[in-house]
Amino acid sequence: MLPKATWAPPVKRDQDEASRVLQLEKVLIDWKHYNLFLVDSFEGERPWEVYRGVSFLNRIDYVSQIPDSPAFLKERELYKASPKEEYRSMMVQTFFENPKHEHLEIRPKEPIRLPIGIPTRVFFWAYSNNYNVVLELVFHQKKSKEIVLELGDLKFDGWKRIETKIAVPAKNIRLNQSLRFPLELVSIRIKPNPFQPKGEFYFYMDRLGILIDSREESYPGADIKDNWGTAL
Repeated sequence: MLPKATWAPPVKRDQDEASRVLQLEKVLIDWKHYNLFLVDSFEGERPWEVYRGVSFLNRIDYVSQIPDSPAFLKERELYKASPKEEYRSMMVQTFFENPKHEHLEIRPKEPIRLPIGIPTRVFFWAYSNNYNVVLELVFHQKKSKEIVLELGDLKFDGWKRIETKIAVPAKNIRLNQSLRFPLELVSIRIKPNPFQPKGEFYFYMDRLGILIDSREESYPGADIKDNWGTAL
């Protein structure tokens, strides 16, 4: 039997989520060189798997639970490649035997290639039960070491929209702007800290997107000139 998300009443962050989605919409309208790349809507079309030591509780399912938020519905409209109807999210379930010394990854069956350009911000929705866990994005690129970028933590209850600025090293940006060495997302790393209790762990994830600066003359640091970064 799948864990069920407990649908809590609206929290104060709803207003902030709505304003951030509106800000994203304005950027996409006013700054034509930015495009929103849908990594995955987690409807189940792209298989993912849990990667770690053997655990009979490792499980991924696509379940009919999505954020009950006007901001989520509004953001869905911003993805040009988004399916018209989306009613599922991805549930990841496992068991932490020794949280202080372990982590796990969820990996797409095939690496997800990013468009040419500079990935500047990442957005996704997550449902958590106040876990002491940090999420990271892991990229691979030919002729380069693994690139790990922190996404945020799961120290909250219910559904939350998570947004953060990402900074890919300049040498990797130059490689990604060529057709030969694109950046590929290979996993989402889940790292509990020492304060995370031993036991069952599950969370839901929906709509992972990355904002791409597609200007040919762009360079790391040529970011949107506003207070977006300071508002996080």
